[in-house]
Amino acid sequence: MANNKSETLKAQSAELGAGTGFTYEDAAGAYYLSALLSEGYGPGIENRVVSEVSFQQKAFGEPLDDLVVDFKGANDDGARFSVQVKRSLTISAAASNDDFREVIQNAWLTYREREFRKNRDRVGVAVGEVAKDRARALVSVCEAARESIETDHFMARFAEGGSASAEVKAVKADIEKILNDGAGDKKSDADVHGFLAHFVLVHFDFLHSGAIDSAEATTLLRNCLSTDHADQAPNLWASLCQTVRNSGGQSGQYDRARLVRELATTFSLRASPSLRGDIERLSGLATDWLKDIGNDVGGTHLERKALNEKLIELLGQSRFIQVKGLPGSGKSAVLRQRLEDDSRLGPVLFLKSDRLEGRGWASFAAHYGLSKATLRDLLVEIGATGSKTLYIDGIDRIEKVHQLIVLDVLREIFDTPLLDDWKVVVTLRDTGIEPLRNWLGDLLGKIGINTLDVESLDDDEAEDLAKAKPQLRALLFGPSNFRDIVRRPFFAKILEQAYGSATSTTTFEPQSEIDLDLPAFIGPFFS
Repeated sequence: MANNKSETLKAQSAELGAGTGFTYEDAAGAYYLSALLSEGYGPGIENRVVSEVSFQQKAFGEPLDDLVVDFKGANDDGARFSVQVKRSLTISAAASNDDFREVIQNAWLTYREREFRKNRDRVGVAVGEVAKDRARALVSVCEAARESIETDHFMARFAEGGSASAEVKAVKADIEKILNDGAGDKKSDADVHGFLAHFVLVHFDFLHSGAIDSAEATTLLRNCLSTDHADQAPNLWASLCQTVRNSGGQSGQYDRARLVRELATTFSLRASPSLRGDIERLSGLATDWLKDIGNDVGGTHLERKALNEKLIELLGQSRFIQVKGLPGSGKSAVLRQRLEDDSRLGPVLFLKSDRLEGRGWASFAAHYGLSKATLRDLLVEIGATGSKTLYIDGIDRIEKVHQLIVLDVLREIFDTPLLDDWKVVVTLRDTGIEPLRNWLGDLLGKIGINTLDVESLDDDEAEDLAKAKPQLRALLFGPSNFRDIVRRPFFAKILEQAYGSATSTTTFEPQSEIDLDLPAFIGPFFS
């Protein structure tokens, strides 16, 4: 990940830092986006983490339209908090008090919707400035409603001699009056009890230098950034406020995958807590599997700079690049070099033909101890914190029983809009991708394919190797009938192992493969 990713927001204005450039509604929405990004909890629903945040949803049938926040529990059981946001609010039933009347009436409409889940969903209001005594009384009457299972028990609190204070009784009476001022029949005690049991008042403190909640959210956001970019948390908070402002006019919705995808263009993010273990596991597998790919001849590293530069160029032109060449030409080593460069910036996804287990991604994930997280979320997370390239070594050698693993990943990448910036690099023999179409199906028809042909070492590369391994010079620059094969890195390595320092002279000039005295399995490649 580029080190300058966070430069976009470094020049933070005084207005931005103080919060005066945003509305209270922007900050309230950003607070829930902070919880979404951190996979944290948010006010309104207990014991569940924020899973989706939507803005200005009136056009989609939501009476409480400012904020609709969805939560998810440990067993994936959902809950929804529908919220009206008010910078200031007066709690009374006065005919002129349009704001509070609107909140109560829209909350009632939401509560009465068929989709509303009783004893799980909540309705309410988020406020900044409100009279403390009246706010305390509203909270008390709602908590009392939740504590009473039976309506008679709840109503007894408000009877003569009941436990409710005069202020609490007055707030309850105001809410009943607003509910009954609307069209329809008079609301029953059970209606009022049920409604109040699902109503929540959230008090947020934003938009001034001593604001508590914006500081709390900013502190939370530090843990969402990579360690060396933690100081960008204030800018990340400002960016989330701007996101709310921009998205509100479009009735936008955010799950964590979409939010991460957008923020990753500017900020260096950490992997989410729930996916961190999966990503570390996949990174560990990539590291182990890369060790199977040789990229040296007797300890001399072959840096095929021109091929690496060409691969980078092709990645800028196409989403699918096939790296092909003859056996032993170094296709896998080219992939390894690119993959290692990517892995220095963050996690990568690497699949190797002889390391696959299972009959699809789900069984592959289970075999290697990954969680049950969706493949989409995992790919978004890897792309946001590391490389947006899938690497597959030996795609043409994948056994039929394991081909669904690759198909699952490729379909996700090419069919999911959130992954439209992902690329794929595969290695295969010189026959190319065409023979694979019988199992890759229509997938390849959706994308453009570029090819990187890996050939034997050129004269400059052969000269560099000959300087490091002088005993190979006569072979690398020998007769043309087998020189091209000797210049394939795999065979150069075999020859170096066979001759070692015993053939240190450069005067040895073999005339045929017989002179090389190679193992019998290499002979056919010289014919």
